[in-house]
Amino acid sequence: MMYMTTMNTTDFFAPAMPLVQAFNAWAEQASPSARADHVCYKCASAEEFERLRALFEHESDFIYQSIISGRRIAIIRFREPIVTPLGDITILELADQKPNGEQISGFDHIEIYPTEGSVEALAERLSSLLVFEKIVRPHHTTYDAVLTGAFKVRLEQEPLVEKIKKEEMRDG
Repeated sequence: MMYMTTMNTTDFFAPAMPLVQAFNAWAEQASPSARADHVCYKCASAEEFERLRALFEHESDFIYQSIISGRRIAIIRFREPIVTPLGDITILELADQKPNGEQISGFDHIEIYPTEGSVEALAERLSSLLVFEKIVRPHHTTYDAVLTGAFKVRLEQEPLVEKIKKEEMRDG
Protein backbone atom coordinates (compact mmCIF):
# COMPACT_ATOMS: atom_id res chain seq x y z
CA MET A 1 0.00 0.00 0.00
CA MET A 2 1.24 3.46 -0.83
CA TYR A 3 1.69 5.80 2.13
CA MET A 4 0.96 9.46 1.89
CA THR A 5 2.37 11.69 4.59
CA THR A 6 -1.14 12.89 5.43
CA MET A 7 -2.97 9.58 5.08
CA ASN A 8 -6.20 9.39 7.04
CA THR A 9 -8.70 6.58 7.55
CA THR A 10 -10.74 7.68 4.53
CA ASP A 11 -7.62 7.29 2.37
CA PHE A 12 -6.94 3.90 3.95
CA PHE A 13 -10.43 2.56 3.23
CA ALA A 14 -10.69 4.00 -0.33
CA PRO A 15 -9.23 0.85 -2.00
CA ALA A 16 -11.76 -1.29 -0.09
CA MET A 17 -14.81 0.46 -1.53
CA PRO A 18 -14.97 -1.50 -4.83
CA LEU A 19 -14.58 -4.70 -2.78
CA VAL A 20 -17.39 -3.62 -0.45
CA GLN A 21 -19.57 -2.86 -3.49
CA ALA A 22 -18.96 -6.40 -4.78
CA PHE A 23 -19.78 -7.77 -1.31
CA ASN A 24 -22.96 -5.67 -1.12
CA ALA A 25 -24.14 -6.90 -4.53
CA TRP A 26 -23.49 -10.51 -3.48
CA ALA A 27 -25.18 -10.02 -0.08
CA GLU A 28 -28.28 -8.51 -1.71
CA GLN A 29 -28.51 -11.42 -4.13
CA ALA A 30 -27.76 -14.13 -1.53
CA SER A 31 -29.82 -12.64 1.34
CA PRO A 32 -28.10 -14.82 3.93
CA SER A 33 -29.33 -15.10 7.51
CA ALA A 34 -26.08 -13.54 8.61
CA ARG A 35 -24.49 -10.43 10.04
CA ALA A 36 -21.41 -8.66 8.67
CA ASP A 37 -18.74 -8.60 11.37
CA HIS A 38 -15.48 -7.08 10.15
CA VAL A 39 -13.16 -6.33 7.28
CA CYS A 40 -9.58 -7.63 7.33
CA TYR A 41 -6.45 -5.91 6.05
CA LYS A 42 -3.22 -7.91 5.90
CA CYS A 43 0.14 -6.16 6.12
CA ALA A 44 3.25 -7.13 4.19
CA SER A 45 5.63 -5.97 6.94
CA ALA A 46 5.85 -5.14 10.62
CA GLU A 47 6.56 -1.53 9.64
CA GLU A 48 3.33 -1.32 7.65
CA PHE A 49 1.40 -2.85 10.56
CA GLU A 50 2.86 -0.29 12.98
CA ARG A 51 2.13 2.66 10.65
CA LEU A 52 -1.48 1.60 10.13
CA ARG A 53 -2.07 0.84 13.80
CA ALA A 54 -0.68 4.31 14.64
CA LEU A 55 -3.01 5.87 12.04
CA PHE A 56 -6.00 4.44 13.90
CA GLU A 57 -4.82 5.40 17.39
CA HIS A 58 -6.55 8.78 17.05
CA GLU A 59 -9.25 7.67 14.60
CA SER A 60 -10.90 4.83 16.51
CA ASP A 61 -12.93 4.00 19.60
CA PHE A 62 -10.61 1.20 20.67
CA ILE A 63 -7.67 -0.92 19.57
CA TYR A 64 -7.08 -4.36 21.03
CA GLN A 65 -3.95 -6.23 20.05
CA SER A 66 -3.16 -9.88 20.51
CA ILE A 67 -0.81 -12.55 19.26
CA ILE A 68 -2.64 -15.10 17.13
CA SER A 69 -0.78 -17.84 15.25
CA GLY A 70 2.57 -16.19 15.92
CA ARG A 71 1.75 -12.69 14.68
CA ARG A 72 0.17 -9.50 15.93
CA ILE A 73 -3.48 -8.94 15.19
CA ALA A 74 -5.08 -5.60 16.06
CA ILE A 75 -8.85 -5.35 16.38
CA ILE A 76 -9.83 -1.74 15.73
CA ARG A 77 -13.29 -0.19 16.12
CA PHE A 78 -13.28 2.64 13.60
CA ARG A 79 -15.75 5.51 13.68
CA GLU A 80 -17.22 5.80 10.18
CA PRO A 81 -19.07 2.55 9.43
CA ILE A 82 -18.90 0.60 6.21
CA VAL A 83 -22.54 0.13 5.25
CA THR A 84 -23.62 -3.31 3.99
CA PRO A 85 -26.96 -5.09 3.53
CA LEU A 86 -25.87 -7.37 6.40
CA GLY A 87 -25.31 -4.49 8.82
CA ASP A 88 -22.73 -1.79 9.37
CA ILE A 89 -19.11 -2.87 9.75
CA THR A 90 -17.13 -0.92 12.36
CA ILE A 91 -14.36 -3.44 13.08
CA LEU A 92 -11.06 -3.71 11.23
CA GLU A 93 -8.88 -6.76 11.72
CA LEU A 94 -5.34 -5.54 11.05
CA ALA A 95 -2.99 -8.49 10.58
CA ASP A 96 0.80 -8.24 10.85
CA GLN A 97 3.00 -10.19 8.44
CA LYS A 98 2.89 -13.96 8.93
CA PRO A 99 6.00 -15.57 10.43
CA ASN A 100 6.76 -17.19 7.05
CA GLY A 101 6.72 -13.78 5.29
CA GLU A 102 4.29 -14.90 2.55
CA GLN A 103 1.61 -12.28 3.12
CA ILE A 104 1.06 -9.35 0.76
CA SER A 105 -0.58 -6.02 1.63
CA GLY A 106 -4.25 -5.56 1.03
CA PHE A 107 -7.82 -6.05 2.05
CA ASP A 108 -8.32 -9.79 2.41
CA HIS A 109 -11.91 -10.53 3.47
CA ILE A 110 -15.20 -9.49 4.96
CA GLU A 111 -16.27 -11.90 7.64
CA ILE A 112 -19.89 -12.75 8.35
CA TYR A 113 -21.54 -15.02 10.91
CA PRO A 114 -24.96 -16.70 10.95
CA THR A 115 -27.82 -15.09 12.83
CA GLU A 116 -29.53 -18.47 12.97
CA GLY A 117 -28.23 -22.01 12.61
CA SER A 118 -24.65 -23.16 12.18
CA VAL A 119 -21.85 -21.84 10.03
CA GLU A 120 -21.83 -25.18 8.18
CA ALA A 121 -25.51 -24.79 7.29
CA LEU A 122 -24.89 -21.20 6.17
CA ALA A 123 -22.02 -22.33 3.92
CA GLU A 124 -24.24 -25.00 2.39
CA ARG A 125 -27.11 -22.53 1.78
CA LEU A 126 -24.77 -20.04 0.10
CA SER A 127 -22.91 -22.58 -2.05
CA SER A 128 -25.21 -22.04 -5.03
CA LEU A 129 -23.71 -18.55 -5.53
CA LEU A 130 -20.11 -19.00 -4.37
CA VAL A 131 -17.88 -22.01 -3.73
CA PHE A 132 -17.04 -22.09 -0.03
CA GLU A 133 -13.99 -24.03 1.04
CA LYS A 134 -13.68 -25.31 4.60
CA ILE A 135 -10.36 -24.03 6.02
CA VAL A 136 -9.19 -25.70 9.23
CA ARG A 137 -6.67 -23.54 11.10
CA PRO A 138 -5.05 -24.14 14.49
CA HIS A 139 -7.12 -21.40 16.13
CA HIS A 140 -10.42 -21.78 14.23
CA THR A 141 -12.21 -23.19 11.21
CA THR A 142 -13.74 -20.94 8.56
CA TYR A 143 -15.49 -21.26 5.24
CA ASP A 144 -13.95 -19.02 2.58
CA ALA A 145 -15.13 -18.10 -0.91
CA VAL A 146 -13.38 -15.81 -3.35
CA LEU A 147 -15.68 -12.91 -4.16
CA THR A 148 -13.51 -10.86 -6.51
CA GLY A 149 -9.79 -11.06 -7.31
CA ALA A 150 -8.25 -12.37 -4.08
CA PHE A 151 -10.89 -10.76 -1.82
CA LYS A 152 -12.98 -13.28 0.09
CA VAL A 153 -16.20 -13.69 1.98
CA ARG A 154 -15.33 -15.58 5.16
CA LEU A 155 -17.95 -17.40 7.23
CA GLU A 156 -17.32 -17.76 10.94
CA GLN A 157 -19.57 -19.08 13.72
CA GLU A 158 -19.48 -15.90 15.84
CA PRO A 159 -18.22 -12.30 15.91
CA LEU A 160 -14.45 -11.89 16.12
CA VAL A 161 -14.63 -9.93 19.38
CA GLU A 162 -16.62 -12.73 21.03
CA LYS A 163 -14.12 -15.34 19.86
CA ILE A 164 -11.24 -13.32 21.28
CA LYS A 165 -13.03 -12.81 24.59
CA LYS A 166 -13.63 -16.55 24.94
CA GLU A 167 -10.09 -17.51 23.92
CA GLU A 168 -8.14 -14.87 25.81
CA MET A 169 -10.28 -14.28 28.86
CA ARG A 170 -10.65 -17.94 29.82
CA ASP A 171 -9.02 -19.33 32.94
CA GLY A 172 -5.76 -21.18 32.54
